Amino acid sequence: MKRLNIKLLIILFLSPFFLVAQDQDKDKAEKEKKIRDHGLIFLLGPAINYHYGPKGGNTAYSDSRISWQVDGQFGFISTRHQTNRGNFLGVFGSFGSISSQTLQEVADHAGTTVSIKTKQFNQFYSVEGGMIVFNFIRISGGMGRQFYEDITSNAASVNYFSLTGGLNFNFGAVNLGLNANMLTGADLAENQLRFSAGILIKF
Repeated sequence: MKRLNIKLLIILFLSPFFLVAQDQDKDKAEKEKKIRDHGLIFLLGPAINYHYGPKGGNTAYSDSRISWQVDGQFGFISTRHQTNRGNFLGVFGSFGSISSQTLQEVADHAGTTVSIKTKQFNQFYSVEGGMIVFNFIRISGGMGRQFYEDITSNAASVNYFSLTGGLNFNFGAVNLGLNANMLTGADLAENQLRFSAGILIKF
């Protein structure tokens, strides 16, 4: 009977410590759950782009080569225990515009006789599949299309393959993306380079 009472006293004495330890473990797990991305994830945000053009063309800096785009990502991110460096596998999309002056340079360098109509908005888009390794290095590829209008108001488009490599910086609710995009093949006579920097907001 005496031993039983001693055991009960020991259990009663130690139980608060066990409860505190369990609460701390729960708090730690909740914090990790909030910090670490996992499962399906969707990101969307604005970016600026700079159309560098073909390697053999006029690559001097020009303000007219700067424009804007909207980037999006949707896919699955797997995260290893105790780290936020997961691998993202999914679909990447971009939608934006480049200036008529830049488009005309591209057309002239490709040896075409197309005269581009001056417009505020010459939209393009690309859809790619790929991954972000360790939530840091992006590698993806897919298809893209650049729309334009000539001086007689005939609308047309240029199709191409789109390959992207870049760096992804994860700041919790917001990611910063720095990307180099190569447009190649299909209707393009030469490879084109386009660089972009933007933020992606997690939803």
